[in-house]
Amino acid sequence: MIQQLFNLSDEQMEFQLLDRLSFQRFVGLRSSSQIPDRTTVWTFKERWLKAGASESIFEAVNRQLSRHGYIARGGQMVDASIVQTPKQSMSKEEKALVGEGAMPIDWKPKKRRHRDMDARWTKKHGKSYFGYKLSANADKR
Repeated sequence: MIQQLFNLSDEQMEFQLLDRLSFQRFVGLRSSSQIPDRTTVWTFKERWLKAGASESIFEAVNRQLSRHGYIARGGQMVDASIVQTPKQSMSKEEKALVGEGAMPIDWKPKKRRHRDMDARWTKKHGKSYFGYKLSANADKR
């Protein structure tokens, strides 16, 4: 179920089970020594599909999740927030370099750290934003 919801390969599933306590709790594992490797995940999936159990199990798990107020959906849309960035004044030569994806060599390290090379303009829902960029912290819709 988790593997399908998060679109994980067998290798990624093994890693996420090792990495996330929430995944371990969801699948009922008590310790990291019980986590299956990718081959075991693949074998389990194959047996599950051959037995024709996948649909009934998914329906049962979805019923249990919805009783607790969670609706499991794969492929959810993510809407990034737009945040304003400080005004950046540059010479024509600097603008040309930045436009090519490069950074002027004469910029000192402090200036390099304070320049947001991605913050120029963006468009969202047909509205243009200048001096803004899309935030990495996205809100799920």
